Amino acid sequence: MYSGSSRDRDEGLALGIRAALTLLILALALALPLVLSGCTSEDTVGEDGAVPVTFIEFFDPKCPYCAEMEPTVEALEEKYADRLAGWEIIDVTTDAGREDVDSYGVFITPTFVILDADGEEMDRITGATTEENMIAFIDRAIADATGEATGPRPDIEGEGSTIGE
Repeated sequence: MYSGSSRDRDEGLALGIRAALTLLILALALALPLVLSGCTSEDTVGEDGAVPVTFIEFFDPKCPYCAEMEPTVEALEEKYADRLAGWEIIDVTTDAGREDVDSYGVFITPTFVILDADGEEMDRITGATTEENMIAFIDRAIADATGEATGPRPDIEGEGSTIGE
C-alpha cells in the first residue's frame, strides 16, 4: 500500500508525465531532419529526366497474343522510353531469353514486368491487355518510383496468353 500523501503521488505523476513529454519532444526533434531530408520526386528522377524504373516485356515470336500486343508496346515505347531508365524486350526463345525467364519466374507470354532502381520487381502483368491498362501499369510505376502514388492499387488483369516453354 502507498503510504505517502495524495499530494506526493500527484507530484510524482506530474513529474512522470513531464519526463515522458520531454522525451517525446526530443525524439520528434531528432527525427525531423530525417523526414525533411527524405526522398522527393526530384531525387528519384535522373539528370536525363528518366525515372529509375525498367520496363520489360517477355515475348515469344510465335505467340498470337504477343503479336497482338506488338503495336501497343511499340507505341508505349515511343511514348515512355525516354521517361524510364530502361526498356527491354526479351525473346523467350533465345538462350539468353530462357535464362531471363528462369530468373524472373515467367511462365506465360506475354508477361510485362517493371523493375525499380535496385532491379527488384515492382509490378507485373501476365497476358495480353489493353493499351489503357498498359498506360496505367507504367504510370503507376512512375508514381511509385517518384513517391507520388496515392490510393489503392487495383489489379491489372491480362486477358490472353500462351504458356511459355
